[in-house]
Amino acid sequence: MTLQRIPPKTFLIVVILISRVSLHAQHVDQDDKKINFAAVPVLDYSNATGFGFGVLGQIFYKVSKKDSLSPVSSTGAFGMYTTNGTWFGALFQRLYLNEDKWRVLAAIGAGTINYQYFQEIPLFGGAFVGFNTQADFALLKVERKVIGKFYAGLLGIYANSKTVFDLPEFIPPELVTDYRRMNSLGYTLAFDKRDNQITPYEGYNIYFRNNFYRDWIGSDNTFESFNIVYNHFFPIQSERQILVSRIYASIATGDVPFQGQNVVGQDDIRGYTEGKYRNNQVYTAQAEYRHRFKGRFGAVGFFGLATAIESFSKFDKAPFLPGGGVGIRYMAIPKERINIGMDFALGKDDWGIYFRIGEAFNR
Repeated sequence: MTLQRIPPKTFLIVVILISRVSLHAQHVDQDDKKINFAAVPVLDYSNATGFGFGVLGQIFYKVSKKDSLSPVSSTGAFGMYTTNGTWFGALFQRLYLNEDKWRVLAAIGAGTINYQYFQEIPLFGGAFVGFNTQADFALLKVERKVIGKFYAGLLGIYANSKTVFDLPEFIPPELVTDYRRMNSLGYTLAFDKRDNQITPYEGYNIYFRNNFYRDWIGSDNTFESFNIVYNHFFPIQSERQILVSRIYASIATGDVPFQGQNVVGQDDIRGYTEGKYRNNQVYTAQAEYRHRFKGRFGAVGFFGLATAIESFSKFDKAPFLPGGGVGIRYMAIPKERINIGMDFALGKDDWGIYFRIGEAFNR
């Protein structure tokens, strides 16, 4: 989850809360099934959304106590409210079944988001334009092991939104308010050699997703989206020191609407929170060093490069966007390798604070 710009005093308060109070994890024995719970209260400030208050919580468990091969499943909820009127919430369910032969992800959510984008203006250089999006969504992904560590799956997404742009009064109303349905169907391919789904210490995974947006499934635009991920985990000193590399691409082609574009920092590279760099395609390359001290505390350092372009043919004119930072970690549930933490990152004329359950790069 991405939570943006926190001023220095609030940052210090949040560090104290995270390290002493707001990290909560417990084990509950219920009918011989062990249930683990982790929750993070969230404080946030952003120049775009104002002060934010929320909570992220997950329950981790084994669906079958006889299944020793499946990773831990989880059920979670996230809610957030900010002082500029932004609010959103989501429920999500991740299941690993039948000795990891089946993997299921389901989620539903809704919200009202007051945000901004950057508009280039000839002779003036450009300016941020505010907008409000009211949206709801539902997602279901089912994957099946084909052979070895290779998985194939199907994915369906329902998404409905209303976007109102903060434009001058002389702009026609049909350009100010945009209703958009973005339902899609797709497929996924994954090769997963990680030793753990939540916090890997070694191995690698490759993930590919292709979504089709068509009118016959209720989409107002005809286009396609592609997501390509490659993560590699290099153990330096057992689980105490890990080096992680990541290559990520989020690509939209065809009649791509505003809501279908990708934003640098929205879902991947840390250090960008203002929404300035937005286009059809986003590419990133990153590395992260993870160090766990004696006991449960740890630290990370990371750096990456990103760009946002309309199409790959214009890569030579792509903006150069570095981002990097540091973070703290606390292993709330050692048996399941579940970390809770916070990252501070700098980007090009931007920065951000990120709270998380689990590690970056675990998609």
